Amino acid sequence: MRVLVDANVIFDVYERRQPHYAASLQVCRLAQRRTLAAAVAGHTIANGFYIYGKPFAEFVKRRITEDFEICCADAHLTRSCLALGIRDFEDALQVGAAMTWKAAFIITRNERDFRHSTIPALSPTAFLKRFH
Repeated sequence: MRVLVDANVIFDVYERRQPHYAASLQVCRLAQRRTLAAAVAGHTIANGFYIYGKPFAEFVKRRITEDFEICCADAHLTRSCLALGIRDFEDALQVGAAMTWKAAFIITRNERDFRHSTIPALSPTAFLKRFH
């Protein structure tokens, strides 16, 4: 199964955010073990550098590029996703990346923000309960 992991899940692991860390880490470990085919949107990495600065670079080298595919929507697909009615621009870009990568699900803590997505969204906890 192919999934796109939203930025908030990646940032939960990076920051060890409670109470979300355990489920988010478990999803990332599935990707690390190749039990789950997982990708992150390219702009997730850019946002991490913007938010956290240089310390995020080591995390990207050690975890993201080793454990995840990195994908981005092209210009045409980005325009289509922006027309879906998703209020948050960054979430629309996540949908575009998920569509490009042909993901079955988007794993995010903001499921309701993706209600207009063409790809269903599940929280890390819901995903783990349903599939693992």
